[in-house]
Amino acid sequence: MSHARVADALDRLEQHANLHLPLRRGDLLGRLALRFLWRRQLKWQIETNLAARDAVSALADEVRAAEGHFQRWLGERGELVRAESLHRELESLYRNDQNLAAGLNQRLYSAVGGLQTQLSGLAMQVTESADRSGDVEARLKELEAQLERLLAAAEQVRLRNVQVDLLLDRSRRDAKTPEPAEAVPGRDSFLEIAVEALLDGSAERARDAVRAYLPVIEEARKSGATGAVLDMAPGRGGWLEVLAAADVRYRTASRNALVRKQCAAVDVQVTDADPMRLLEEATPGSLGAITAFRFAERLEPAALARFAELAAAALQPGAPLVVETPLAGPDFHLDPFAQRPVHPDFLRFLTEAAGFSHVEVRLPGEADIPVTAPGGRERYCLLAWR
Repeated sequence: MSHARVADALDRLEQHANLHLPLRRGDLLGRLALRFLWRRQLKWQIETNLAARDAVSALADEVRAAEGHFQRWLGERGELVRAESLHRELESLYRNDQNLAAGLNQRLYSAVGGLQTQLSGLAMQVTESADRSGDVEARLKELEAQLERLLAAAEQVRLRNVQVDLLLDRSRRDAKTPEPAEAVPGRDSFLEIAVEALLDGSAERARDAVRAYLPVIEEARKSGATGAVLDMAPGRGGWLEVLAAADVRYRTASRNALVRKQCAAVDVQVTDADPMRLLEEATPGSLGAITAFRFAERLEPAALARFAELAAAALQPGAPLVVETPLAGPDFHLDPFAQRPVHPDFLRFLTEAAGFSHVEVRLPGEADIPVTAPGGRERYCLLAWR
């Protein structure tokens, strides 16, 4: 093996390193002996030379073996990359990277420029929209103001119509001539509908206002008061529409032919009778609720007390009495059929005296039930339970 040859040659070189000669200057005896041992010295020199030759040869073989092994390794793994080639490749990669970065930067700057242009356009559109919104808002405010003026004018017209009708009726009574009444059939019937429109606004608004009382009826039905609801003043039928939509049975009556016709137009059935007579004929403890809107203020005190007594007798246990009536105010006598304002304490006294166990009076702003009519005219609500 080349390794063994190298080791052996190095060992021999170590033995003959000094040719077995004394190297100290003071060794005179050794120097004298060399004169007689020159033949042996020559042999040692030859041995040293041979050891050096063998060492160099072994090292050459070792180098060739290493080169062969390295070449085989290269053959298995491909050509070895030279430094120059690697440098050139790195330079190429660097230039490609610079080109790629330049292209990306150009695209990025182009995209940023496009976005800035779009943002500028959007900002201009937002500004224009804001200007248009301001114009639209101003226009809406102007239209709302016009609507308020038209509603006020319409209310004034309705009020003047009512006043004209009242003046005509008073003139007819003073002249004691029945001909005008016969010439205008249904004047009283029309007046009741017109007054309700004047006081409560549109039919939709009036219906939405009384819808707030529906939870009171539904709560009573859950507690066992499942009888029909008796309404004392159907008017234009808004409250009865609410009951019918909630699948609640109801009964009502009116002697006004136009009221019955108006209610029939919204699919509400009204009996041709006096509502007080209907209440008197009701079986005791049979009604699930009694409601009265624009009714209490049109009764004389004795009739109102009678109404409270009949209601207490006709209602089922837990059934409510709902009465809504206007508070005293400058606009109270807009209703020509109203006799006098009913004070909340007086109405509470009548219901408690009639036998109602629990009575509540809800004034404007004290409950979730809206009790303010169009034009700011305020009403209050009395709720009483058997």
